Parts: sequence; structure tokens; C-alpha cells
Amino acid sequence: MISVVSGSSDRVRRATIAALLVACIALSYAAVEFSFADPALAAWWPAASFASAAGMLARGRERWIAIALVVVVTGVGNVLAGRDVPFALLLGLGNAVEVVIIAALLAPKGRPVRLSTLLQVGRFLWVTLVAAVAAGIALGVVASSFLERPLIDTTLQLIASHASATIVMLPVVLVPTSMFRRVRRREIVLQSVFLAVILAVVFWPGNAWPLTFAPIVAVLWAAFRFPMVVSAAQLPLTGVAVIVLTSLDGGPFAAFEGADRTQAFFVQLFLLVYAGSALITSAARADWFSLASRLRAREEVLREGIVNAEAGIVIGELIDDRLDVVAINDRATRALGGEHPPFGVIALDEMLASKSAGIVTFERDGRTYEASVAERRDPDGPDLLTIVVSEVTEREERERLALESAEQLRRLNAQKDDFISAVSHELRTPVTSILGFSEQLDDPRLPADLAQAGEVIARNARRLADVIDDVLELSQLSALGGPLSAPTPIDLVHLARECARDAEGLGYRRDVAITIEAPEQLIVFSRERELVRVCANLLSNAVKFSFDQATVTVTIAPDDDAAAGGAVIRVIDHGLGIPEAHREMVWERFARAPVDEHRAVPGTGLGLPIVRALVESRLGGSVSLHETAGGGTTVEVRLPTRAPDDPVAIFSEEGAAADSVA
Repeated sequence: MISVVSGSSDRVRRATIAALLVACIALSYAAVEFSFADPALAAWWPAASFASAAGMLARGRERWIAIALVVVVTGVGNVLAGRDVPFALLLGLGNAVEVVIIAALLAPKGRPVRLSTLLQVGRFLWVTLVAAVAAGIALGVVASSFLERPLIDTTLQLIASHASATIVMLPVVLVPTSMFRRVRRREIVLQSVFLAVILAVVFWPGNAWPLTFAPIVAVLWAAFRFPMVVSAAQLPLTGVAVIVLTSLDGGPFAAFEGADRTQAFFVQLFLLVYAGSALITSAARADWFSLASRLRAREEVLREGIVNAEAGIVIGELIDDRLDVVAINDRATRALGGEHPPFGVIALDEMLASKSAGIVTFERDGRTYEASVAERRDPDGPDLLTIVVSEVTEREERERLALESAEQLRRLNAQKDDFISAVSHELRTPVTSILGFSEQLDDPRLPADLAQAGEVIARNARRLADVIDDVLELSQLSALGGPLSAPTPIDLVHLARECARDAEGLGYRRDVAITIEAPEQLIVFSRERELVRVCANLLSNAVKFSFDQATVTVTIAPDDDAAAGGAVIRVIDHGLGIPEAHREMVWERFARAPVDEHRAVPGTGLGLPIVRALVESRLGGSVSLHETAGGGTTVEVRLPTRAPDDPVAIFSEEGAAADSVA
């Protein structure tokens, strides 16, 4: 109930708290007025469970208001039962101690409380016992002072009174009502009648038969057969019945009437054992059913996987030196010729008979199979044996097709590179002619419209020439073609300054400056042509994507992070930047960040793929992208002290160039 009310509106929740607190007044009065063992001290205090439920439902500051009201309402109940006001209020404070502990430990921060598993029941039992001990000590001090009774005896009696009442009454509002689904209603009625008959026989006034724990039979019936909510609902009814019938001199505890708190002690002990047995058994059954459901679901998934597996699978148990097959799929049945051993394969049958593991190859119906046998020994149960049957003929056929497909893809890739290279070479001649003749149109004597047309022709021809150069570069990298020079000593600082001077013209009209931050000299053994190509592409990108009047910074420094030394080149711009979600895609051929500002900048999307291919395959280094502080992009290139002498080997380890840039 608490979990349902906790999820309801604040109005419903607060109304429920108010109803519980009002009920505490009546229960407090009844517990004192009708105490069967000791008129001064109640033998059973059910108001503790209602007060604790109200405390668990309250949230935030409401909880402290509810606890203050617990002091008031239990005090009012004690006053109505004839106790002095100071004594009643101090008893209310003792009751509040129990509510504070239960609410804080079972429902911290107002979270819904559930009582459905063995772990939750264990937590509930120890929390209620701790709370009862704390409340019993506080109430014992007050009661012993006002009633002039021994402190220890009074405290023990109050601890038992609160513990038995809380453990019996509180579960009915903590067990989820959803657990009442799919119940055996007729059997519940029959068990309830059986429980009522046993309670009447054992505790009827005038009966003193020694059958104290006979009702446990009905408790176990409910715990093993029904959801926990049934046992939780029967607990308070049973508790009230036992208390009322015992107060009417019924049952085995009536013989202790008049003895010093002995009768109350035995009643409380009976209720604690009764409630604990019911809750623990019901929770264990719920856990067992939950585990069984999960195992059943996993078994169904496993069986489905075995049935649909491409390999033949057999799972069996070794019982009394024989294999009892518990699961086998159709592929294994066809390959082995049956569902149960012997399978007619001499080597396999001998291996199963000796309960040994290994691999057996055999032929059936003109096809070759391989059976792998494995055994798992279980000291607590039968040993398990598995057989995995794979068709060698089919596997070899798949491998052959895979090799053929790979070879076909290689040929197609080579044809693609040859086609691109041929087309690019064919395009170079007319583009060169266009560029040459467009220069003749750069004449101040021409009319303005013709001069503008010549400028447009020249600009687009240069752009087309750049695209052709990029495509040829990628084609050469993909094919691993072209002679490669040996690494030579190169001054990175001098090379970077030359590339910067060449790139300054790209940003002249937009007033984009390029600065170099580097030592006077930094020598590496590398390939100059490839390094120039890398620096030119990076500077071109940085200038194009920078804002007007911005500065592109090139930093060069020794690589202190590399064990063998080397150098780090960083090209830093403060322009558009690349969103983090799109940084990986810019390494792909013809790919550009899907951002409107990027699309407005002319380009083919080949510059960065070329940079990565050159750095990783021919220079032996690495390249990465980072965000510049304040906006923009930083490209970081790490170069070794010496480029590899055999770049093809490096290339093959890293993967084909087409894969590196795609």
C-alpha cells in the first residue's frame, strides 16, 4: 500500500498520513485499556506500526511534522486511557524514536518501500528490531521513573511489545499489491478457513492444549503456495485473534495469567516466531520463483540459439557411464546420423565412452565433418559434455569464396585507381591549356565584362587543377606507386617558413596572417616532398577556414613525449572550427563537416585524407585534430626522428591507404 500511496498525488498521500495518525489515537487507547497481562504497561503496541507507516509516507519537512504529530496522537491516546499528561507526552516521545529510525532506514528521502524479496525482509526485520530496542530503552526509562518499576524488566517488556506489534502489523502495508496477481482464490479461502479453525481450536477460551505452534502449519501453507501479500494480510488478523482469545483466558498461554509478565512474554515470542517464519518463507519462495523464471528465460534463449546455430551442437549429461542427450539441433542430428549415441562414428563413440575430450574428423554422405568434444565436471551434479560439429567441406567452401571475393575486390580497387589516374592525366592537358589561354585574357585593354570572364575562367581552372592533383596523389598512395626518395636531413623550421610564404597569398585579400613559433633550427630525417605537401595542405585549410583579419600560428618543437625523440608541428587557426561529432569524418575522402559555414568555403574534402595518408604511411608519424581554445581547430602532426626506410612495410601494417583515408 505504501508504494502505491507514495506514487499518488500529495493530497492522497497526506490524507493517508492523517488517517494513520488518527488511527494511532484509537490503537494507543485500546492497547492500554485492554492490556491482558499488565494494566500499567501494554503487552502489545500496534500503534507503532501505524505511526511508522505515516513516517515513511512523509517527505522532506513533512516527516518532522508527522513525527511531532506522532508524539501528540500517542500522547492523546495514553491520556484517554487514564495516564497523566506529562507521562503520556514522554511516552509519545519514546514512540517517536521508533518512527524516526524506521522511516530513516527503510524509506530514506521518502523513497517507496517494498517488501518482496528475502533481502528486503531481512532488512525490515533488523531495522524494526533496532527501532524497537531504541524505543524500548527510551520508554523504559520513562515508565520505570513514573511507575517505580525495575528498569531492565520494564525495558525488555516494552521492547517485546513494540517489536512483536511492528513485525506483525507493518508488512501488510509494505508488500506490493501487484503480488496478488494470478492467485488460487479457492485455495486461499480454504487455507484461511483452515487457519481460523486451528486458531479457534488452540486459543479458544477454556482450551489449554499444548498446541502452541500448530498454526505454523497454516502459515507454511500460505508461504509456500501464495504470494507474500496473502501471508502479510493474515499476520495482523492472526495477531489480533491471539491477543483477544488469550485475554479471554484461552489457549496455552492462559495458564500463565497472573505470573510476572510471563504470559505477555510467551505471546510476544509466539507472534515474533509466527511473523518471522511467514515473512522469511514467503520471501524465499518469491526469490526462488524469480530465479526460476530468469533461468527458464535463459534456457529458452539458449535453446533458441542452439536450434538456429550454424554449427551442430549436442549437450548431454554423463549419468552412470552413459550420455543422456538433453539438447541437440537439426544440423547435429543430420551430421551424426541420429539424436542419441552411439552415432556410428567409431572414433567419436570411443571418445564418448571414455569420457575424454578431443577433436574427431569423419565423413558422412560424401561430406567431411569435424566434431569437437569438451567435458565439464560438476562436483554437485552430473558432468556435462558438449559436442560441436562443423562441416569442413562447407567451411572450406566459405573460405574459398572469401578469398575469391577478396581477390575480386582487389582487382576492382586496382581498376578504380587506374581509371582515376588515367582520367586525371587526360584532364591535365586541357586544364593546362585553359590556364595558359586564360592568362592571355589578363589584359587591361579588354572591356570589363571580358576581363571578369577571364578571371572566372582562370580561377575555376586553377581549382580544377588542384582537384586533379589531389586525386592523383590519393591514387598514387592507394596503389603504393611511384619512386620514393630516401630520408634526408630536413630543417623543419626552414621548410615551414617557405610553406608559410607560399600560403600567405591565399589569405591576402582577407588579411589573414601566418606566424611561426619555433626554434632557429630543428632537424629530422624525413622526405621533403611529402613534408611540403603536408604543410601546404594544412596551411591552406587553416587560412581558408579562418575569419578575416585572423592569425594562423604554426608551432614547431621537439617531441618530449616520444621515447625516440622527434618533432611536433601544430597548425592553429581561430576560425570556424569542426564540431566534435564530425571530427572523425573529415579524414574520409570527399567528406566535409555538414555545417552551412563549412559548405560555403570552397574545397574538395581531399586535403586532410592526403595529409593522414602521407604522415602515417610515408613519414611514419601520426596526425590528430583538436579544438583550439576560444574557437577554431588545431592540427597536430608528430614526426619521428627518422622516417622509415621501407614505407611500404609501415603502410601494410597500418592498412591500405584507401582504408586509412576512407
